[in-house]
Amino acid sequence: MRSHFCLSAAALCALLLSPPSFAAAQDMKVLQRAVADWLDGQLANSQGLSSYQIGQIDNRLKLDACNAFDIQLPSGGRLIGNTMLRVRCIDGAAWGINIPVKVALQATYYVAARPLSAGKEIQPGDLVAQQGDLSVLPGSVILDPAQAVGRTLNSAVASGGVLRAEMLRAATVIQQNQRVKVLFRDGDIEVSNEGTALQSAAEGQIVRVRVGNNQIVQGIARGNGTVEITP
Repeated sequence: MRSHFCLSAAALCALLLSPPSFAAAQDMKVLQRAVADWLDGQLANSQGLSSYQIGQIDNRLKLDACNAFDIQLPSGGRLIGNTMLRVRCIDGAAWGINIPVKVALQATYYVAARPLSAGKEIQPGDLVAQQGDLSVLPGSVILDPAQAVGRTLNSAVASGGVLRAEMLRAATVIQQNQRVKVLFRDGDIEVSNEGTALQSAAEGQIVRVRVGNNQIVQGIARGNGTVEITP
Protein backbone atom coordinates (compact mmCIF):
# COMPACT_ATOMS: atom_id res chain seq x y z
CA MET A 1 0.00 0.00 0.00
CA ARG A 2 2.87 2.38 0.88
CA SER A 3 4.66 1.47 -2.36
CA HIS A 4 1.57 2.40 -4.38
CA PHE A 5 1.34 5.76 -2.58
CA CYS A 6 4.98 6.58 -3.36
CA LEU A 7 4.56 5.76 -7.03
CA SER A 8 1.43 7.87 -7.24
CA ALA A 9 3.12 10.77 -5.47
CA ALA A 10 6.10 10.52 -7.80
CA ALA A 11 3.83 10.59 -10.84
CA LEU A 12 1.99 13.60 -9.45
CA CYS A 13 5.24 15.44 -8.78
CA ALA A 14 6.47 14.72 -12.31
CA LEU A 15 3.21 16.04 -13.74
CA LEU A 16 3.38 19.22 -11.65
CA LEU A 17 7.03 19.86 -12.46
CA SER A 18 6.71 19.20 -16.21
CA PRO A 19 6.26 22.35 -18.36
CA PRO A 20 2.76 22.71 -19.88
CA SER A 21 2.39 21.66 -23.53
CA PHE A 22 0.94 24.31 -25.88
CA ALA A 23 0.44 24.22 -29.67
CA ALA A 24 2.79 26.51 -31.60
CA ALA A 25 1.21 29.79 -32.73
CA GLN A 26 0.81 30.70 -36.38
CA ASP A 27 3.42 33.15 -37.66
CA MET A 28 1.31 35.91 -39.23
CA LYS A 29 4.14 36.92 -41.57
CA VAL A 30 4.10 33.42 -43.03
CA LEU A 31 0.34 33.70 -43.50
CA GLN A 32 0.67 37.06 -45.25
CA ARG A 33 3.37 35.69 -47.55
CA ALA A 34 1.07 32.81 -48.50
CA VAL A 35 -1.70 35.27 -49.36
CA ALA A 36 0.74 37.43 -51.36
CA ASP A 37 1.97 34.39 -53.32
CA TRP A 38 -1.62 33.41 -54.10
CA LEU A 39 -2.44 36.92 -55.31
CA ASP A 40 0.70 37.02 -57.46
CA GLY A 41 -0.35 33.80 -59.16
CA GLN A 42 -3.94 34.87 -59.72
CA LEU A 43 -3.00 38.27 -61.13
CA ALA A 44 -0.04 37.12 -63.25
CA ASN A 45 -2.08 36.96 -66.46
CA SER A 46 -4.43 39.86 -65.78
CA GLN A 47 -5.10 42.35 -68.56
CA GLY A 48 -3.16 45.38 -67.34
CA LEU A 49 -0.85 46.36 -64.50
CA SER A 50 -2.07 44.99 -61.19
CA SER A 51 -1.22 45.89 -57.61
CA TYR A 52 -2.69 44.93 -54.27
CA GLN A 53 -2.73 45.66 -50.57
CA ILE A 54 -3.30 42.97 -47.95
CA GLY A 55 -5.33 44.18 -45.00
CA GLN A 56 -4.06 43.99 -41.45
CA ILE A 57 -4.73 40.67 -39.76
CA ASP A 58 -6.22 41.13 -36.30
CA ASN A 59 -3.32 40.56 -33.88
CA ARG A 60 -5.78 39.40 -31.25
CA LEU A 61 -6.34 36.21 -33.23
CA LYS A 62 -4.62 33.23 -31.67
CA LEU A 63 -4.20 30.67 -34.42
CA ASP A 64 -2.42 27.36 -34.18
CA ALA A 65 0.50 26.92 -36.56
CA CYS A 66 -0.49 25.68 -40.01
CA ASN A 67 1.56 23.74 -42.56
CA ALA A 68 -0.63 24.39 -45.63
CA PHE A 69 -3.33 26.90 -46.55
CA ASP A 70 -6.32 26.85 -48.86
CA ILE A 71 -7.01 30.36 -50.20
CA GLN A 72 -10.11 31.22 -52.20
CA LEU A 73 -12.41 34.04 -53.19
CA PRO A 74 -15.88 33.74 -51.67
CA SER A 75 -18.53 32.47 -54.08
CA GLY A 76 -19.44 35.23 -56.53
CA GLY A 77 -16.49 37.40 -55.50
CA ARG A 78 -14.29 39.30 -57.96
CA LEU A 79 -10.57 39.79 -57.52
CA ILE A 80 -10.69 43.55 -58.00
CA GLY A 81 -11.35 46.51 -55.74
CA ASN A 82 -12.08 45.89 -52.06
CA THR A 83 -12.75 42.21 -51.48
CA MET A 84 -12.14 39.36 -49.06
CA LEU A 85 -10.13 36.17 -49.28
CA ARG A 86 -11.11 33.08 -47.31
CA VAL A 87 -8.05 31.36 -45.84
CA ARG A 88 -8.37 27.90 -44.27
CA CYS A 89 -5.74 25.76 -42.64
CA ILE A 90 -5.76 22.33 -44.27
CA ASP A 91 -2.74 20.78 -42.57
CA GLY A 92 -1.68 21.08 -38.95
CA ALA A 93 -4.67 22.91 -37.49
CA ALA A 94 -8.36 23.54 -38.05
CA TRP A 95 -9.26 27.20 -38.52
CA GLY A 96 -10.46 29.62 -41.17
CA ILE A 97 -10.36 33.41 -41.38
CA ASN A 98 -11.29 36.16 -43.83
CA ILE A 99 -8.52 38.53 -44.91
CA PRO A 100 -9.38 41.85 -46.60
CA VAL A 101 -7.48 42.78 -49.76
CA LYS A 102 -7.63 45.70 -52.17
CA VAL A 103 -6.74 45.03 -55.80
CA ALA A 104 -6.14 47.75 -58.39
CA LEU A 105 -5.84 47.03 -62.11
CA GLN A 106 -4.56 49.70 -64.48
CA ALA A 107 -5.70 48.80 -67.99
CA THR A 108 -7.02 50.12 -71.29
CA TYR A 109 -10.76 50.53 -71.68
CA TYR A 110 -12.92 52.27 -74.29
CA VAL A 111 -15.19 55.30 -74.23
CA ALA A 112 -17.28 57.11 -76.83
CA ALA A 113 -15.11 59.27 -79.11
CA ARG A 114 -18.08 61.56 -79.80
CA PRO A 115 -21.76 61.77 -78.84
CA LEU A 116 -23.41 58.55 -80.02
CA SER A 117 -27.14 58.19 -80.56
CA ALA A 118 -29.34 55.25 -79.63
CA GLY A 119 -29.62 52.71 -82.43
CA LYS A 120 -26.20 53.53 -83.87
CA GLU A 121 -24.06 50.65 -85.04
CA ILE A 122 -20.63 51.10 -83.50
CA GLN A 123 -17.70 51.64 -85.87
CA PRO A 124 -13.99 51.63 -84.93
CA GLY A 125 -13.85 55.43 -85.16
CA ASP A 126 -16.59 55.74 -82.53
CA LEU A 127 -14.24 54.44 -79.83
CA VAL A 128 -11.25 55.97 -78.10
CA ALA A 129 -8.92 54.24 -75.64
CA GLN A 130 -8.45 55.40 -72.06
CA GLN A 131 -6.19 54.22 -69.26
CA GLY A 132 -7.56 53.82 -65.76
CA ASP A 133 -8.12 51.69 -62.69
CA LEU A 134 -10.73 49.06 -63.51
CA SER A 135 -11.55 48.65 -59.83
CA VAL A 136 -13.47 51.95 -59.90
CA LEU A 137 -15.30 51.15 -63.16
CA PRO A 138 -18.27 48.85 -63.89
CA GLY A 139 -17.29 45.22 -64.34
CA SER A 140 -18.81 45.17 -67.84
CA VAL A 141 -16.67 48.02 -69.24
CA ILE A 142 -15.48 47.42 -72.82
CA LEU A 143 -11.82 46.28 -72.82
CA ASP A 144 -11.52 45.28 -76.48
CA PRO A 145 -12.95 47.12 -79.53
CA ALA A 146 -14.14 43.75 -80.86
CA GLN A 147 -16.64 43.67 -77.99
CA ALA A 148 -18.37 46.76 -79.40
CA VAL A 149 -17.70 47.17 -83.14
CA GLY A 150 -20.67 46.01 -85.21
CA ARG A 151 -23.04 46.09 -82.26
CA THR A 152 -25.89 48.57 -81.78
CA LEU A 153 -26.36 51.04 -78.94
CA ASN A 154 -29.47 50.64 -76.80
CA SER A 155 -29.28 54.25 -75.60
CA ALA A 156 -27.39 57.45 -76.35
CA VAL A 157 -23.89 57.95 -74.95
CA ALA A 158 -22.20 61.30 -74.36
CA SER A 159 -18.72 62.01 -75.67
CA GLY A 160 -16.23 60.36 -73.31
CA GLY A 161 -18.92 58.14 -71.81
CA VAL A 162 -17.77 54.72 -70.66
CA LEU A 163 -19.13 51.94 -72.87
CA ARG A 164 -20.46 48.84 -71.12
CA ALA A 165 -21.53 45.49 -72.53
CA GLU A 166 -25.17 45.87 -71.43
CA MET A 167 -25.44 49.11 -73.44
CA LEU A 168 -24.94 47.17 -76.69
CA ARG A 169 -26.84 44.55 -78.59
CA ALA A 170 -25.89 42.46 -81.57
CA ALA A 171 -26.65 44.08 -84.92
CA THR A 172 -29.89 42.97 -86.58
CA VAL A 173 -29.16 40.68 -89.53
CA ILE A 174 -32.77 39.72 -90.33
CA GLN A 175 -35.74 42.09 -90.39
CA GLN A 176 -39.36 41.15 -89.76
CA ASN A 177 -41.17 40.23 -93.03
CA GLN A 178 -37.84 39.89 -94.85
CA ARG A 179 -37.57 37.13 -97.43
CA VAL A 180 -34.88 34.76 -96.16
CA LYS A 181 -33.07 31.66 -97.28
CA VAL A 182 -33.83 28.69 -95.03
CA LEU A 183 -30.93 26.25 -94.94
CA PHE A 184 -31.44 22.80 -93.39
CA ARG A 185 -28.24 20.92 -92.53
CA ASP A 186 -27.96 17.35 -91.27
CA GLY A 187 -24.46 15.94 -91.62
CA ASP A 188 -23.58 15.96 -95.32
CA ILE A 189 -27.18 16.65 -96.34
CA GLU A 190 -28.08 20.26 -97.13
CA VAL A 191 -31.51 21.40 -98.31
CA SER A 192 -32.49 25.02 -98.93
CA ASN A 193 -35.86 26.74 -99.13
CA GLU A 194 -37.23 30.27 -98.90
CA GLY A 195 -39.55 31.85 -96.41
CA THR A 196 -40.62 35.02 -94.63
CA ALA A 197 -39.14 36.02 -91.28
CA LEU A 198 -41.83 36.55 -88.65
CA GLN A 199 -39.57 38.69 -86.46
CA SER A 200 -36.31 40.61 -86.51
CA ALA A 201 -33.23 38.85 -85.17
CA ALA A 202 -29.57 39.46 -84.46
CA GLU A 203 -26.76 37.11 -85.46
CA GLY A 204 -27.12 33.85 -83.53
CA GLN A 205 -30.65 34.49 -82.27
CA ILE A 206 -33.57 32.13 -82.82
CA VAL A 207 -35.97 33.34 -85.52
CA ARG A 208 -39.31 31.96 -86.71
CA VAL A 209 -39.92 31.66 -90.45
CA ARG A 210 -43.03 30.90 -92.50
CA VAL A 211 -42.14 28.70 -95.47
CA GLY A 212 -44.10 28.09 -98.70
CA ASN A 213 -46.75 25.70 -97.34
CA ASN A 214 -47.53 28.07 -94.42
CA GLN A 215 -45.55 25.84 -92.11
CA ILE A 216 -43.74 27.68 -89.30
CA VAL A 217 -40.14 26.63 -88.67
CA GLN A 218 -37.46 28.14 -86.50
CA GLY A 219 -33.72 28.34 -86.83
CA ILE A 220 -30.66 30.43 -86.08
CA ALA A 221 -30.25 33.81 -87.76
CA ARG A 222 -27.07 34.11 -89.80
CA GLY A 223 -25.66 36.86 -91.97
CA ASN A 224 -26.73 37.43 -95.60
CA GLY A 225 -30.40 36.79 -94.82
CA THR A 226 -29.94 33.11 -94.00
CA VAL A 227 -31.69 31.05 -91.33
CA GLU A 228 -29.93 27.82 -90.44
CA ILE A 229 -31.83 24.79 -89.16
CA THR A 230 -30.08 21.76 -87.70
CA PRO A 231 -31.52 18.64 -86.04
